[in-house]
Amino acid sequence: MVILDTTIVNVALPTIDRALSFNLGDISWVVNGYALTFGALLLFGGRSGDLLGRRRILTAALGAFAAASAVAGLAQTPGMLIGSRIAQGAAAAFAQATALALIVSTFPAGPARNRAVGVFAAMEGLGAGLGLLLGGLIVETISWRWVFLVNVPVAMTVALLSLRVVPAPARERGDIDVTGAVIATVSLGALVFGLSHAAEHGWGVASTAGPIAAGVLGLAAFVTIERHSSHPLTPLWVFADRNRGGAYLIQALLGAALFGFFFLSTLLLQNVFGYKPLKAGLAFLPAVVVMMVAAGLVPRIVGRVGVRPLVAIGTAIAAGGMWLLGDLQPNSAYATGILLRMIVLTVGLGMVFVPATLAGVSGVDEEHSGLVSGVSTTAIQIGGAVGVAILATIAATTIRHAALGTPLREALANGYTHAFHFGALVIALGVPIALVFLRLRPRPEDVPIVPPHNGKSTAKRRNTAVRRGQRKSKKGL
Repeated sequence: MVILDTTIVNVALPTIDRALSFNLGDISWVVNGYALTFGALLLFGGRSGDLLGRRRILTAALGAFAAASAVAGLAQTPGMLIGSRIAQGAAAAFAQATALALIVSTFPAGPARNRAVGVFAAMEGLGAGLGLLLGGLIVETISWRWVFLVNVPVAMTVALLSLRVVPAPARERGDIDVTGAVIATVSLGALVFGLSHAAEHGWGVASTAGPIAAGVLGLAAFVTIERHSSHPLTPLWVFADRNRGGAYLIQALLGAALFGFFFLSTLLLQNVFGYKPLKAGLAFLPAVVVMMVAAGLVPRIVGRVGVRPLVAIGTAIAAGGMWLLGDLQPNSAYATGILLRMIVLTVGLGMVFVPATLAGVSGVDEEHSGLVSGVSTTAIQIGGAVGVAILATIAATTIRHAALGTPLREALANGYTHAFHFGALVIALGVPIALVFLRLRPRPEDVPIVPPHNGKSTAKRRNTAVRRGQRKSKKGL
């Protein structure tokens, strides 16, 4: 549902833009307002689930998501819609973080967790595909408002079901770092605002450079605060493991590629190729199905092939597909031009999501599953928000310059394809990161040294986790 809410909106963007009269570049905030709070609050959501109960947080978050979706569907102004999208993203963060944490804590490391994470990734792919199809269908047959209102009955139904079917794991004792959560959210918001603002006003103005500088300084302050906090929102030992740190970098690049692909392709298909919303949604569907199939096959081979080669090859293929999309022309055919390029990109992305997620949640005990799950999903969402902001800015800047003597359709095509080329260079960075940072196979006994907590010594906590991993290894996991 929460991934569907990203793609279903992408297909409706041109219609929403015309209905509410957004300024140039501001329409990206319908996507970024959601992705930003989604990513910024995932760590807070994961930690809240660990301390307050994952089922309780999941159910409350789903109720809040339904309420925010209702407000978005009734929005009368751009500001009202963006505000409700921000609230949707916040609720989605708590729901998503606790959902993945429940999976990680329920299934032991090895084949069982590989299959579970594979199903999780497949459901995200299904949500992306259904969102594209339903978005076009709803916009053409009912109204763009129902791309948001459709979430209300779904979220409420899942909230009620979660009380009956979702287990309630034991809660951890501790405090929540509210200060860290606020600083991280505000800093990331300022950074993405500055990047998006450049699309309308350029890079050299104070209203662009100021928020970007404030965001960078705020994130630096966040790291300093977390280093000295007794109950940090994000303990820095999470990133000390080279395998996990590399996985988080790659997941951020994946988010930038996936979010950027949907955002730019939707505008390209409708504004350049003249597709109606439903046709645009159908145009994506074969490529999304291919991505789901690829993600579904990976868990069967990741144990034999290893994480590192799958991620390196997958990011290389995805970068090639993104670059090919940048070579599209306004008269390109769909089957031999647009679709083939989309499939190359989505095959690569499908190969990477499961092994990168497995690497990102590896090497910790059950107690910290919510934390590393939150960091893993945060990397994708923040990468997506920053990626869309940068790619939208590149596209808008190119369009503005190309429009000075170029037909509008060609100027739009130049802007979108130029942004695709930049996105290809971004996702290509995943190849050297995978080769340098990722292990061939994350090992269950690779448990980090964590600070003392609740009276347990570091050595005792580490030894307990190592013994657990060794027992699982002996069982053939």
